[in-house]
Amino acid sequence: MENRPRGVRCPDCDTYSPRSAAACSVCGRLLSNVPDAPPTPPAEPPYAEKPTSGGPSGDALRVGTILGSGIQHAVRDHVDFSQSTFHAPVIGVQNNYGPASPGLTGPAAADGWPRFIDVRRLALGVRPTQSHGGEPTLPPYVPRDRDAELDRMLAHVLETGGLVVVTGEPLSGKTSTAWAALNRGVPEDTRLYRAHPGDDLRGLPAALHGRDPGGTYVVWLDDLEGHLGEQGLTAGLLAQLTHRGVVVLATMRDEAYDTHRFGDRPAARVLSVARTLELTCRWSEAELARLAEADDPLLVDAVRWRGDLGVTQFLAVGPELWEEWWRARRPSGRPHGHLLVRIAVELARCGVTAAVPVEAFEHQVLQSFTQADLEWAARHRLGVIGLLVPGGEAATWRASGPLVAAAMRAPDLRPAEPDVWRYAAEMAREYSPADFDAVVHAGRAAVRVWAEADDVSAVWSLADLAALAGDDADARLWYRRLVERDPRLGQHFGEYLLGQGEYTEAICYLARAAEAGSAGAVRVLGPVLLTQAEHWLAMAAANGSERAAVQLASLRKAFPTNPDTVKE
Repeated sequence: MENRPRGVRCPDCDTYSPRSAAACSVCGRLLSNVPDAPPTPPAEPPYAEKPTSGGPSGDALRVGTILGSGIQHAVRDHVDFSQSTFHAPVIGVQNNYGPASPGLTGPAAADGWPRFIDVRRLALGVRPTQSHGGEPTLPPYVPRDRDAELDRMLAHVLETGGLVVVTGEPLSGKTSTAWAALNRGVPEDTRLYRAHPGDDLRGLPAALHGRDPGGTYVVWLDDLEGHLGEQGLTAGLLAQLTHRGVVVLATMRDEAYDTHRFGDRPAARVLSVARTLELTCRWSEAELARLAEADDPLLVDAVRWRGDLGVTQFLAVGPELWEEWWRARRPSGRPHGHLLVRIAVELARCGVTAAVPVEAFEHQVLQSFTQADLEWAARHRLGVIGLLVPGGEAATWRASGPLVAAAMRAPDLRPAEPDVWRYAAEMAREYSPADFDAVVHAGRAAVRVWAEADDVSAVWSLADLAALAGDDADARLWYRRLVERDPRLGQHFGEYLLGQGEYTEAICYLARAAEAGSAGAVRVLGPVLLTQAEHWLAMAAANGSERAAVQLASLRKAFPTNPDTVKE
């Protein structure tokens, strides 16, 4: 046989290209500095008959040599001399060549990899969007505009083998989008190998040897930047996987892709042959319209609470915010910061959408918050959003949408207490007028259940809410029930009646409360009686009473700035 050169050998992927080629046709490695391959040795039959020095009539020795590779060739466990004729003792030699690196351990045989249908999205790196009450859950996938393009890329590499990389901003939905493409495009019995960061991938070709020729095999590399390097995905390894028709599907952050893609480093050669699809956190109108059609509770929350966040950002950051805030309640955590955020969360749960000054939070709990508490609450998590977000006015804050949505679903967080509803209505009246009617209406419905069970705090709150709503009859009903439960609480009915201009009846309830031991009623009753005294003395002076005129002058001299003076 003629001794012909085989061309130029690529040291990366161990394939040969024509001597005229500038780069490897498989992995793209430049071949200008690679020496020519050695000539092909003459072919030799596997069983060579060599006569002995004794000539034709002497004994002959037939030696069978079997060469095998643990990666590329099947090797039997015996030396086959079944077709040989022997005339003397024979020694059989079997050389088995395994993986290139002694002691290398790789993944299990490819046909033992999990089937795609049996692999959960969470196992592939998709972030959980809810973790309350059991295992984390995920909402249905909402189709993205570029799904069809990704489907075409995947269909191509399913035919030819190769690498597809989904890139994008952090929390843009790269992993979910890649999973959804597999879900649409591969058979259920597809074998899938999910690599973990730091895994040695060099054994993959050996694991694929002898695989089902009709099967589909996918190597999943989430966050590809953690799988590059000598023991990870190299140009040579990718070439071998591509040659075997294997799909390598990966995700990568934009910043990491830009770092590794350009230049003459080995990772750049890997990425240069990849098919890439870029995602963004900003959803198009068409994508948002598809989101609005969803009836899954988590997606409904995204429509309502995401604000300026991207949909995927909202879904990913919510569980992080909730768990950090909830754990901060412990004495060893940040209990003051937790309480600060708790007030904002409760206002949002009651329907107050506007931001509120921190001073209003402090008034509710009779406690001051430090700048450190506020900075902790406002610090961005996952680079996206904090527990609190600033309002349009200076020094005003509200709970972030993802945290509120998580709190709405949390079984550990009890419904808002009656006094919280009363506080929320007051905050809505002052800082969020557009929400006032809705907050009062919802509060009255929620608190009435407790009030009808004769809960004193609920009775008081329901009376105040009815007063805020302008429902005079209902307010009087619940204030009277409050006085029946505890005469000291007549102060609140008395103050309500003062607001209605009913001074005589108001003084009666205030006096009864004061006599029962209400310090608050005492503080209110004194100025009211002073105002009434001035009113009646002025009336008597106007009717000609000189004594009343003298007393009125003395009163006004003693209290020149009485704010509650009744006009004559």
